[in-house]
Amino acid sequence: MMIILGRRFFVALAVAMIAGLIFRASFFQENSEAYLFPSIIAAVMLVLSLLSLAREAFDLCVDDFQAFPFSRQLPAILMMVAGVLLVEVLGMYTSAFIVLAVVTYWYSPQEDGRRRLVSSLGFATGFSVFMYLLFTLMLNVQLPRGVLI
Repeated sequence: MMIILGRRFFVALAVAMIAGLIFRASFFQENSEAYLFPSIIAAVMLVLSLLSLAREAFDLCVDDFQAFPFSRQLPAILMMVAGVLLVEVLGMYTSAFIVLAVVTYWYSPQEDGRRRLVSSLGFATGFSVFMYLLFTLMLNVQLPRGVLI
């Protein structure tokens, strides 16, 4: 098997190196319980970036990439920035719910506005409940609280 050293390989290598540094910084701490969630995320990032590196090195990727212009990404980026700014006022769960509902509604391929709204609200609700269960109940992580929750 031949190793391909192209641009995408070096990007995957850089991402794997950054993920490794993040993993090292979060995993090797004195108070490991406080860094449990960052360690889990860093480990997942490291594993996925190493898989991506292997796919690029051995040319196992399907080249079906379709460009997604920055002008189409800009509304989502602005909505996420607004959501981050609202975290202190509305709280993590409320701002995440609003951002997820708006972004999924904005980018939904469904034509029917009512069905689109229901599916966006359903997804945002489900993900917000998942975040609550994961962070508050399972990991006991204190997230910013706001007006509603």
